[in-house]
Amino acid sequence: MLAWMIPGAFLFLLVLPSLFGEGWDRLRGPNGSGVADGHPLPAEIGAEAKHAWKVAIPPGKSSPALTRNRIFLTGHVDGKLLTFALDRASGRMLWQQDAPGHRDEKRNKLNDPAAPSPTTDGENVYVFFAGFGLVSYNGDGKERWRVPLGPFTNFHGMAASPVLADGRVLMICDQDQDAFLLAVDQKTGKTLWRVSRPEMVHSFSTPIVWRNPKARRTELIVPGSYQMTAYDVTDGRLVWKARGLTYQVKSVPVIGGDTLYFNGWAPGGEPSERIELPDFAEMIAKHDTNKDGKLAKDEVPKNWLPGTWDMQDLDKDGLLNDKDWQYYRMRRTSTNAAMAIRLGGEGDVTDTHVRWRYQKSLPDVPAILLYRDVLYLVRNGGILQTLKPDTGELIKQGRLPHALDEYYASPVAGDGKVYMISRTGSVSVLEAGGDWGIRATGEFGEEVFATPALDAGYLYVRTASSLYAFQGSRQ
Repeated sequence: MLAWMIPGAFLFLLVLPSLFGEGWDRLRGPNGSGVADGHPLPAEIGAEAKHAWKVAIPPGKSSPALTRNRIFLTGHVDGKLLTFALDRASGRMLWQQDAPGHRDEKRNKLNDPAAPSPTTDGENVYVFFAGFGLVSYNGDGKERWRVPLGPFTNFHGMAASPVLADGRVLMICDQDQDAFLLAVDQKTGKTLWRVSRPEMVHSFSTPIVWRNPKARRTELIVPGSYQMTAYDVTDGRLVWKARGLTYQVKSVPVIGGDTLYFNGWAPGGEPSERIELPDFAEMIAKHDTNKDGKLAKDEVPKNWLPGTWDMQDLDKDGLLNDKDWQYYRMRRTSTNAAMAIRLGGEGDVTDTHVRWRYQKSLPDVPAILLYRDVLYLVRNGGILQTLKPDTGELIKQGRLPHALDEYYASPVAGDGKVYMISRTGSVSVLEAGGDWGIRATGEFGEEVFATPALDAGYLYVRTASSLYAFQGSRQ
């Protein structure tokens, strides 16, 4: 039953517990926010910092999902796709299960067979592997159901994670051909609806959920190629869209009040790199020398040639057709931006609900963080910016001197601290605030791609070989 359908006295009882923490049930925790307040968190983290425990785990790049007594993760060993559970108190491996199948999918060298993160309802776990599809296990590792999906046509491989809402498991499968959004029953795995996303090509963002109090519906907010979209979770109906995103999105959106914040960056999306290209009909008329109705590499002027032909050739026939060229044209005019969108709209809300855009020094993969009325963006090179959420105005920009590195893990925050970990495992713990300062630094001594998990005073970090648990203490 939805919250707005419950009488006031009972609604109060249901809402009250959420004030004390919602648990870290998915990628970036409560609705992708990256925030867990309410308990003391560690002042320092790293391989040499005091930790509650450290355990070796199978390789993978997924982030932890937590229940009261379990940590769920995915990995891979010897070609097998693994889901496993650890005991939160000790890190002891409780169980490990192989996926029902394993298909080797094309992916970028930085991607991983176990990149998508699990999600949990507090008892059961739900996982997605590009090499198989969706699988659910109960808390003891017994398979509940399976939904084979794919193969996929994502140029860099799949990376989005499943999310839960209103008894449904929702999975975004944006790819170069036949992109779609799927909803299956959380208990049975039965397909409830599937909607096509014909305007989309490959992307990697994980959606978030918004309960629309006015319309009394749950909306799934999905970043995609060139636009932000929102769907009614009940039936998959497209509710609204906002144009102006870049062509290849990776970050997770966040919500503050009635506003959605998002950061999108992709190569070629800087103002100095944008090119207005002719439409396909004009290209064919002027450059299709063999009159086959498609464009070959030697038929495209050199100054207009795509840097990566295979990525623009969506159907992989070696030639560019109308759809391929349109995708390439849109890519060359797409815009990198951090942006704020007012929620609650219907239809195309680009001109009515986009509150601001910010286009300087943007992150590639890490999601934007909203914490204590400040927005944080960290990009490669250790460049950190803070913005005002209401206007997008820059508060402070500077470098993290200990960590001038690439960043793939998203920042997380709690207890007045903001945690950032670079690709090579360099840690920056910040004093939260627009005029941020560095409280502590640390090193893990190996790669970190997974976003940390925070809950009940514990911080969990997955490195290339291990999972660490750090515990906060009251001073």
